[in-house]
Order: sequence, then structure tokens, then C-alpha cells
Amino acid sequence: MNFFTKKIKIKYFNLLEKEDAEDMIKTIPNNFPRYFFSIPKTQFNPEKRKFIPYQRTIKTCSGFINLYKRSLLLTSPFDIYLEFNDNQIINQQVGQTDFECASIHGGERFLNYVPNNKKFKFILKIDLPFVIDSNVSLMLLKSNYHFNDFDVLPGILSSKYKDTVSFFVPIEKEKNEFYIKKGDPLCLLTPLCENKIKLKFEKFKQKPQILTFSTLKKFNLKNLI
Repeated sequence: MNFFTKKIKIKYFNLLEKEDAEDMIKTIPNNFPRYFFSIPKTQFNPEKRKFIPYQRTIKTCSGFINLYKRSLLLTSPFDIYLEFNDNQIINQQVGQTDFECASIHGGERFLNYVPNNKKFKFILKIDLPFVIDSNVSLMLLKSNYHFNDFDVLPGILSSKYKDTVSFFVPIEKEKNEFYIKKGDPLCLLTPLCENKIKLKFEKFKQKPQILTFSTLKKFNLKNLI
């Protein structure tokens, strides 16, 4: 393997089989939104009844293509159904298991300090059943082009981060349930490098122990400027 190749290791919990873990991470071309494949490279003019060669579509947009060429699409490894009231989860079911993946990210952490917040009642935290071990930092962000009916807050996982992966969803005040199916797109993991990536899956053995209340000093990245 090339010395400059970066490695991303997915250590999945016993809750998953290897096939489930591998199916959870989509790489190009399987990470594209499904509708992408039905889009022509040029636009069709109904009056002229032909495709116009200089009127291009997203099929030739380098910004879109490069995003998915350089990103892993994280999809849900199980069915998730949650019900909640104004301040807590009142019911959650993950497939036909007793695994609890969801919790409330308390407003005192940051939402209470957002000026003029009239839209969101809390932040939902979803824990996924795997540990990520990567020697490259990863940007976690919403896959906007999948047009999900929920948002995902972005963040960067340092290459020193060797723990379970979570994502955060702001919940609107009028919303009282959250339902996604196994295989539904969740978010993108974009390696912050130009190197080739080696992706590997293995069964999780032992969860790393964190001995401090805060991990900011351990996982904080240096300023670029």
C-alpha cells in the first residue's frame, strides 16, 4: 500500500453483522442521490424537442461531483423511530433491538444561548454503533443533495478521535417524531486530505476509555492561519 494512503477503520458493534457495517458506508458511485443517475448532461428544450448542448445540468458540475468523489455517505444501519414531547424522548425503537441510540443534547450546552431562537426546541443526538479509527481528520456534514426532511449540524472529527460516531439534529418545536429507515442517508464524512483512502471494517473489541470530563484539548485542531 502506498505510504501516503490514509486509513479509515470502522469498528462495528456486535449489534451489526459485517455486511450491515459495510452497507452502512457508501462510496462513489453508490453515495450519489438516486435521482442523479436519471439526469441528462444537457437540458431538454420541449419547444425544439431536443437537448441543447450548451445548456448543462448538475451532471457536469465539478463542485457537486467532487463532493461525492471525496466523501463517504453514512447511512442508517437500522430503522429508527422516536417520539418526543417539548423536552424529552418519550419512546424510541431501534429495529427489533433494545439498543437506545437517541438522547437529548441539553439546551444549556448551546441552544439556550442562540439569540432569538423561536424555531427549535432541542438538539437530538443520535449515537451510531461503531467506533471510527482514522489517521485523517473527517468533516461531518449534511448531505444537502439528498434533501432529507431533517438537518444535521456539521463538525470535524480529529484524526486523534477514536470513539463512537454521533450526529446532531435540531428538532423544530412543532415536530413530535423522528423516523428513518435502514439505508436512509444520514450525513457525509469527508476526509480532509488529498490522499487515497483505505477503508477497512472489523468487529469492535473494547471501547476506549476517556478519563477526563472534557476532550477538547485532546481533539482540538491547530489553526490554519
